Amino acid sequence: MSPTIFHRMTSFGALSLAWDRVRRNAGCSGGDGQTIDQFAQIATDSLRVLSGKLRNGHYRPRRLRHHLVPKPDGSQRPLAIPSISDRIVQTACAQALGPLLEPEFHPDSYGYRPGRSVQMAVDRIGALRRAGHVWVVEADIDRAFEHVPHAPILDALDRLIGEPQITDLIAHWFEHAAQDRGTPGRGLPQGSPLSPLLFNLFLDGLDERFDTPDIRIVRFADDFLLLATSETAARAGLSRAKLWLAQHGLDLNEEGSRVVTFDRGFAFLGKLFVRSLTLPEPDEDADPETAAILRELAEEDAEEAAAEAAGHDSGARILYMMEPGRRLAVTGRSFSVRGKNDAELLRLPHARVDRIEIGPAIELDAELMRHVLATGTELALVRGDGETLGQLSPPVAARASLHLAQARVCLDPALATDLARRIVDARLRNQRARLHVLNRTPRRDDVVRASKEIGRILRKLPQAEDVAALRGHEGRAAAVYWPALGALCEGEPQPFRRSRPASTPLNAAINYLSAMLERDMRSAVLAAGLHPGFGVLHSPADRHDACVWDLQEGFRAALGEGLAVGLFSRNRLRAVTDRLGPPA
Repeated sequence: MSPTIFHRMTSFGALSLAWDRVRRNAGCSGGDGQTIDQFAQIATDSLRVLSGKLRNGHYRPRRLRHHLVPKPDGSQRPLAIPSISDRIVQTACAQALGPLLEPEFHPDSYGYRPGRSVQMAVDRIGALRRAGHVWVVEADIDRAFEHVPHAPILDALDRLIGEPQITDLIAHWFEHAAQDRGTPGRGLPQGSPLSPLLFNLFLDGLDERFDTPDIRIVRFADDFLLLATSETAARAGLSRAKLWLAQHGLDLNEEGSRVVTFDRGFAFLGKLFVRSLTLPEPDEDADPETAAILRELAEEDAEEAAAEAAGHDSGARILYMMEPGRRLAVTGRSFSVRGKNDAELLRLPHARVDRIEIGPAIELDAELMRHVLATGTELALVRGDGETLGQLSPPVAARASLHLAQARVCLDPALATDLARRIVDARLRNQRARLHVLNRTPRRDDVVRASKEIGRILRKLPQAEDVAALRGHEGRAAAVYWPALGALCEGEPQPFRRSRPASTPLNAAINYLSAMLERDMRSAVLAAGLHPGFGVLHSPADRHDACVWDLQEGFRAALGEGLAVGLFSRNRLRAVTDRLGPPA
């Protein structure tokens, strides 16, 4: 008699494969505090014990770790992260059930499915449009993961898998998470490796209701479009979706749900579908400029999707206008990027843009400044070498109490020294870490010696008596850091010396990236209500953003200096020695 699915997925071999995947993902600890490294030290014995407990019915899930992730609309997405051992079991379960459930899912579901992507969903939308499905229902399920009912999922598992031990195990996880949240009978923990599969299993019931000649569905997780051949069919489909969701205790997000056409335009999965800004179709002559912009958008979407899946904040959304000959205009309440012959290359609603950076040879419409001020969008004028010519920022509410607190720190020698010590410590630690990362392949002895010397300087920081002494330690670390960094950049004149304005290609790249980092940090400082001029390591002075310069110290090695060397090493930048404006 062949072993059951439950028996196979709870075997030591299956749990070992799941452990390999969990370890590669390198996530954080769960509610029990056990880390990946700690579990690795006892992995073999723990997996054997785990297999035994699953099979004899003594397995109990451990406490979940909760974390709130900010979303762009100001709300928060709750994560419930299982322990390492629970993630292993849930991964083994997902690996066993996935191949069995995948064939049952609707072909127009694209999220959380192996071998499927955003691009495939976009291509399907284009195909339906060409087939006459030109009316579109934009729909977004309100807090879908948190409100998914358990009963339909367990019923579907009984019907499709037919093994009570698996259904009981998943029901046990459901109850454990729901009790933790106080929502009995509902919710999938966002953070569990099994939740995406079970989420698709539940919403497959919705997908199946839109497979008729006059209306189709394209779904990616909890976002979906209904594409219809008429407005009547579209509105009927919207009502049908609302009814099905209501029957399961779910609602559509009313603000994100509407009926539109391709002519009017809509956004889905980070793409803009409006007239020529849909992806190039096989029978159309694609404008190369538009195609290039769309390829860039696709790359950004993939990066943002990966960041969101990992629980990272995507940060400020910045529109960089650096290609000479472009024009930035205003259409309605959106920013419009124009190219040759005034063709619109990109249109972005102001709500999707936090800052605009304008390079040389960019034409600006007269209405742009008014729109920037009216929408609270930052705008920076940037030279060819990356330095800021000027900046337009929205008004920031005065934070007098916070400014006074900053001033007290600057004026108190003990407080100033303590804060400066933390800043220098972060700067030196990240210098050393970046040298170590960049030197993994070349393994240069001089870089190893520089890293060790920075370590010795780090150990002296606690004994520094004042800010001046800390500046001295930072200077001594810089004296060994810069030559070591330059030695890792092939083709750079040696020994490397830091220079502003730039005298070498690497300096030009570092200057450019540092200027970008400075603008990002200045925006963050103002958003936090801090005064940009009150610093400790950098002395306060008129027209000096000392606070900005202080706070960016910890990020310079990774986001500027080390990144520049890495870009040269991967041939993403090339040296142009006859002009040292923006890096080539």
